[in-house]
Amino acid sequence: MKKPKIILPAVGVLFALLLIAILWIQKGSDRKESFSQEYVLAKELPALFSFTYYNTGEWERQLKETVRGKLSYRELSDLLSQLGVEEYVTYDERAGFRSVSRKVFFEVYEQILDILDPNTRVTVRDLVFLGPGEQEGQWLTQQGYLPMEGGSSYVHPYDMYSVYMMDGTILGIKQPADTPVTWENVFIHSTGDKAAQVLFEKELFSVSVPSLTETITDTVCDVEFRDNAVSAIYKKEETIQGTVLSYDETQIEIAGYGALPHGGNLRIYKAYGTVEQLDSSKLVIGNLTADFVVAKGQVCGIILKEPAHMEQIRVLLLNGESPYYPEIFVKADQELTVTFGDSVTVLPGGTLVKASDYWTEGAEGYLRLSTATEEGNLFLAGENQEPVSLGYQGAMEIRRFAEGYSVVNELSLENYLYSVVPSEMPASYEMEALRAQAVCARSYACIQLGSTEYARFAANVDDTTNYQVYNKQPREERSTLAVQDTVGEVIKSGDVLAEAYYYSTSCGFSQNMDVWNLEPGTYEYLKSVSLMADGSVPDISTEEAFSAFIKSREYAAFDSDTAYFRWQAVLKPAESLSAVQAAALERQKVNPANVQCFDLNGVEMALDFGKLGAVTGLVPRQRSAGGVLTKLEISCEQGSILITTEYNIRKILMAAAVSVSDKNDKAITTLNLLPSAAFTAEPTEEGFVLYGGGYGHGIGLSQNGANGMAKAGLTYVDILQKFYQNITIENIYNSPEKQQ
Repeated sequence: MKKPKIILPAVGVLFALLLIAILWIQKGSDRKESFSQEYVLAKELPALFSFTYYNTGEWERQLKETVRGKLSYRELSDLLSQLGVEEYVTYDERAGFRSVSRKVFFEVYEQILDILDPNTRVTVRDLVFLGPGEQEGQWLTQQGYLPMEGGSSYVHPYDMYSVYMMDGTILGIKQPADTPVTWENVFIHSTGDKAAQVLFEKELFSVSVPSLTETITDTVCDVEFRDNAVSAIYKKEETIQGTVLSYDETQIEIAGYGALPHGGNLRIYKAYGTVEQLDSSKLVIGNLTADFVVAKGQVCGIILKEPAHMEQIRVLLLNGESPYYPEIFVKADQELTVTFGDSVTVLPGGTLVKASDYWTEGAEGYLRLSTATEEGNLFLAGENQEPVSLGYQGAMEIRRFAEGYSVVNELSLENYLYSVVPSEMPASYEMEALRAQAVCARSYACIQLGSTEYARFAANVDDTTNYQVYNKQPREERSTLAVQDTVGEVIKSGDVLAEAYYYSTSCGFSQNMDVWNLEPGTYEYLKSVSLMADGSVPDISTEEAFSAFIKSREYAAFDSDTAYFRWQAVLKPAESLSAVQAAALERQKVNPANVQCFDLNGVEMALDFGKLGAVTGLVPRQRSAGGVLTKLEISCEQGSILITTEYNIRKILMAAAVSVSDKNDKAITTLNLLPSAAFTAEPTEEGFVLYGGGYGHGIGLSQNGANGMAKAGLTYVDILQKFYQNITIENIYNSPEKQQ
């Protein structure tokens, strides 16, 4: 009867031992998720071996049944056998059940890399982990945001580890970093309360600095980490101030300092208004004064302390379609100052300057030419000294490249417009139309000042229709007066400069931006409007209604008295299939979505008119609200071609045109595009007749429409508010803080 008294204590002891075992197992499980030099977890291995014939996911499947928890010596032996390297790797073997220490494992891993990674794809790097990224499995480090495949559960902010990396991805953690790690070229906005406000990877965040005593504001520094904390901050002391002239992938040219190298990733920090990190598109050529932080002979950061002042523009003068000239000759009608590097020479007016004379062996820099007064003119000339251009005011800069010489004309924005407005609109047009044109041209130019297309050439724009036509017609008193009457005025939508597109002649409507395949809602200020002089809105809602509208020459629009308001084109595709195919292939090469080819079953195929057979129809598939075709199908006997956007339609169909005539039935022989994509097509025995209207893309201001409105008594502000909805006219020189 005494046995139960003995059993009960025994049960209690067993229960206690079981509880201790459970807690020990749980504690052991927790230890698996913390970094230790005593073991390597199985889940770390797939990423570390993804440099071999299996990727990470495949290794996870391969190791799922063979390696669990901590890697043991038995499992390590099996892994080496699976890799086929067991005969080449040496290590001190232990009992098979024992865990492999991190030190031993990575000594083995280094031997495996020597054998299986001969191209050294896997490298070791010391990193500071600053914080998790927005994307899962991503960490912000001193090298930027990096994806991390193995060991991420070990990582906490400010941890310092030596890691294995491949192709920009962290594969796994080798060991804690045992030397200081430097976070280079960091922009520190401010300091205080033992912390620094750091702008990095376009984010502003706080970094704890326990030892901080110095006040630092808006500058570039190196931040040193030691023992998982900031140990020191080193300010970059050398700063120069200047204007950006040009830049490319390796160097940046600064006025007064020449070209300085940079590390390939220009870090640009905006320190006025909102603190931001910007990309290189904000380096406004010729108008932006900045602080350039220099260390070890290269630019390591750019600090913008004020917005660009849009007062100068730099125009690349093209040689046909090329930016390069084999040689350049320049002469001036005034005394000429020639600067090359430190050499300054003053020459009498009329002296011919030959560019190649200045690039003697070893000479570097650029050639700058300027006249004695702002009214002086520089002329591109031939070797015979005869001018081959109109005069250019301002200065010229000539640079030498392997492909040839480039030439840039630098002048004030208003002076530039004096030569743009008469090149884009006849000076005989009504004064209010010229003023509207001047505001449009200035608005467009101000936006293009931020273009980086010609940064290599130290230019903002070129002198062709790629941007705005410049200096192709002599300056005229009336157009100059229109620029002066509107000095500084631009079109704004809210606080943003408006894209002030313009074109020659409407079809009776202006167009939406879907003409260029842009999403609805893009550029809300550019909407299709009727240009009927009586304010009516003709019905063009169906193909039948549009066809009746576009064929009629009776509509009284503001630009209906001009020759291109209505036009006709005769197309004979059978006579020009090779030209049509060449044009289609050229546009397809620019963007495959421009031109798509399908067989009779709707399956996409290679573009080949030889396999498509004869053209049987031109089928409108989509029109803008203003009537311009945005999708056109060319149907053929054995398939079809779908053309997207107005430009591609005009380009490809023009290749089949045998004649184009205007509203007055006068032949037009100087076109390489159809006048517009606002047309309807009717079949003939040999092809098609297109009945169209307007000249140009149709977006924004119709220049002839503006002239008609001016004749009707509208002011330039009225005209602009007709073509651009809900806009304001503001002066850039009165509000420079709003230019960015």
